[in-house]
Amino acid sequence: MNTQDNNTNFENIGWIVEAKIKEGRREDFKVIVDEIVAETKKEGGTLNYQYYVSDDGDVLVYERFANIESAHIHITNWDNFAERWLDAAPGTRMVHLGHLPEELTSRHAALAPKLLKPFGGFAR
Repeated sequence: MNTQDNNTNFENIGWIVEAKIKEGRREDFKVIVDEIVAETKKEGGTLNYQYYVSDDGDVLVYERFANIESAHIHITNWDNFAERWLDAAPGTRMVHLGHLPEELTSRHAALAPKLLKPFGGFAR
């Protein structure tokens, strides 16, 4: 099988964001996370919005959306929290997952995301 010709296509798109909580800012970050999670729950097309944090402050956020429109809605919501979020936990890496159009990827240009396209597997 030629992997360059792989036509695997997952219906949903998303991304992973990694960050590092600044020293002494864990509680501040938790307050911001609680606020944005509460707002994100109102977004019907956001399927997964999950935070994982290590004891030493490494952050991973897994985000998955029903479609491109849902992703745009989420980014617009995120803009209301971005300054405070990034002040407490600067982004270190971002990975886009799926076939995302340039109009969406350009909204994350500041984090220089790496684009990973579907290669194999399934979603339920």
